[in-house]
Amino acid sequence: MSLIAELRISGEPFALGHALGAAGGMRAETEYSVPAPAGPVVFIWTWGGEFEAFEAALPDDPTVQAFELIEDDGERRLYEVVLDDSPALIDPAPLHRKTSASQLGMVTAANCAFITERLPDRESLSEYIRLCREHGYEVELLRAYPADDDHAKYDLSEKQVDALRAALDAGYFETPRGTDLGSLAEEFDISEQALSERLRRGVAAVLESTVGELGEHKRPRTNVAAGQGVPSEIDTPSG
Repeated sequence: MSLIAELRISGEPFALGHALGAAGGMRAETEYSVPAPAGPVVFIWTWGGEFEAFEAALPDDPTVQAFELIEDDGERRLYEVVLDDSPALIDPAPLHRKTSASQLGMVTAANCAFITERLPDRESLSEYIRLCREHGYEVELLRAYPADDDHAKYDLSEKQVDALRAALDAGYFETPRGTDLGSLAEEFDISEQALSERLRRGVAAVLESTVGELGEHKRPRTNVAAGQGVPSEIDTPSG
């Protein structure tokens, strides 16, 4: 069964690290990248820092050959960047070929990146991590879960899923409501306050993983940015 893995990768040199560090906490998300004779070309969205400082630092960034501002929507800017074709910089293409991984997302900070990868199995994940470390990078596995595990994807516990499903089926979220909190609480043999909190947390988790992802240009996902310890096995939410 394929896995989704969320990792924090850090080390030197790091692409755009100098420029991002000079821009006061700026983040960059890779829109897409293409190979080129001069060096890898990446299109990145940036946010959360000082754009002028970022652009001023780009010419002095040893990982950057050239750049061009493509779009500015006020809160974010899209750049086309030609990276240095240095073997010291980690190249995801060989990693993906060797492990059959596919990158789902990447947010870069001054000295690290938060990466989401889809891999065939845990053996491929272990090989991916090993290859990154061979390049001299530190790797922290933040979370790994089956690709078809929606509970893990949305950070939902089994109890939250059961409560949300029961509330939805009973028409609790409709107008007018098809049931009330008291009736649902009796079904689960818990207090109304406990059920209300369970529903609130469940709804918040779903919104964070759906609507919240539309705002990822403002910040990385909470569970990735938290930088929690390396799990020894596939995580299952416990909330």
